[in-house]
Order: sequence, then C-alpha cells, then structure tokens
Amino acid sequence: MCCWPFVDVVLEDPPPKKPNEYTLVSDQLNLIGPIQPAQPAPTYQPRLPLYYAGQPQPEPTRIWYGSTKAEVDAQNAALAHSVGAYKPIEFVPANPTASQQFYCRELDGTYTLRTMTDIETSCQPGSWHKAQTGFPYFIRKAV
Repeated sequence: MCCWPFVDVVLEDPPPKKPNEYTLVSDQLNLIGPIQPAQPAPTYQPRLPLYYAGQPQPEPTRIWYGSTKAEVDAQNAALAHSVGAYKPIEFVPANPTASQQFYCRELDGTYTLRTMTDIETSCQPGSWHKAQTGFPYFIRKAV
C-alpha cells in the first residue's frame, strides 16, 4: 500500500451561524437573524500634503465662473456696434485689372459690360453688389 487510509472524522463542532447568514431551506434563501440597515459605503478623502512653518505655502484655489453664452453674445454685439461692424461698407472686387470687365446696370435698367477703369471714372455714383451666382456687378445711381 502506498497511501494511508482516510476516514471521515469530525474533530470539531461546526462553527455557530452568525447573524445575517443565509441558509438554504426548501430552495429559498431565508435570513437568519435580525435585518440590519445597509451601511453607506466609506468615502475616502485625498490626503493633503503637510506643510511646515518654513516651507512656502501653495496658493489657495480660486474658483472663477465665466460669463454665460448670452452674456458673451451681448458683449460681442455691444462691441460690434461700438466699432461700426453693422455699418454698410462699399464692396469692391479685389485686385481687378484696369481692363477687366464687369456688368453694369445702367440708369434705364439695362446691363452693359464696362471695364473697371470706365466704372471708376464715368459711372459714379453707384455701388457694387454681388449676384446670387457670385459675380460682382455695379449699379449706377442718378446724381
């Protein structure tokens, strides 16, 4: 024989059941002992660093709450009004050559092609506009 024979031997009594332990009785869990209220979970605070008298102290935390979107929009509108952003300005095509041609609406409502030099010298007063398709055109105004 290579192994010692073992026998089921109980040397101690089973431990007593503690309150709030579950035991299986007829396929249901029954609570033995009084029902205790649930305890809140422990919370942990970060440990603050220790500072001694000779050490420089850190700056206290400053909480700053910024402006709301409505306040920022109101500030931007007031600034735009004060610097004249809402005033209409004259639109002129950027860097045209002197011989580049643009449509010009004449005083009688017809459209003609005129050079930039011609528009600047003989078609004033008037104003530049942008068509729905994107090209610029000049509208003459009566003196």
